[in-house]
Amino acid sequence: MRRIKHPEQQVPDWGKWLPLIPAILHLFTVYLLIDNSSESGQNLSLLNLVSLITLILVLLVAIYRFSKQTPHLMLYTAVIAGVINWLSIIPEEPNIVNFSNNGLGVLHVWLSIIGFSLLLAATLQSSLVLILHSKLRHKPSSIHPLLPPLLEMEGFLSTLVLSGIISLGIAFGLGFGLPESVIKAQPLHKIILSLLAWFSFCTFYLGYKTSKLSGIRFARLCIIAFVILSIGFIGTKLVIQYIL
Repeated sequence: MRRIKHPEQQVPDWGKWLPLIPAILHLFTVYLLIDNSSESGQNLSLLNLVSLITLILVLLVAIYRFSKQTPHLMLYTAVIAGVINWLSIIPEEPNIVNFSNNGLGVLHVWLSIIGFSLLLAATLQSSLVLILHSKLRHKPSSIHPLLPPLLEMEGFLSTLVLSGIISLGIAFGLGFGLPESVIKAQPLHKIILSLLAWFSFCTFYLGYKTSKLSGIRFARLCIIAFVILSIGFIGTKLVIQYIL
């Protein structure tokens, strides 16, 4: 926050390491909630999963900050992670999953979570791209000096989307290799919505890279695709865990 309010001040190199300190504490909290809360398996309840997603999100942005300045994205991800971390202390029904002797299942879950985190970061970056584009058109003088150039922000957005597509694509491939009983236990609409969102991201990314979509339209469509993915990825667990 201080960096955004005083953009003219130089930040020492050691300041880039500061976000990793609360991230380590967050990691320890997530470990206690997921891996150490039950002897029969891992507790993949909704809030635990969302807390893990926001942890990965913060780590991704914090690592990227070592090469590029992203104070706005770092602020947004830190606020989101902080709110979710506090919400994770709310008591909820555990969802125990036993991954012993199931390396394929562990890899599938981890790649799914990482892919979702990457596409969440892409969605936040899309919002920043749209904000910067709007200011360039209507009020250039209000552009914050620490915001990177628009083309650079679009490039980072496309990198995040491609990384998320690859991660989720591998996760889907591994998922179809799981035992049939595990696949049938998943709600059909979760699989359909997740695949629809993945194919949407693939289509939009190819459209952007082949210059058939502008960077601004690409950013808008990425937000729409992520909403579909969230309904399938998070919405399903929300309905099953809290409504049904």
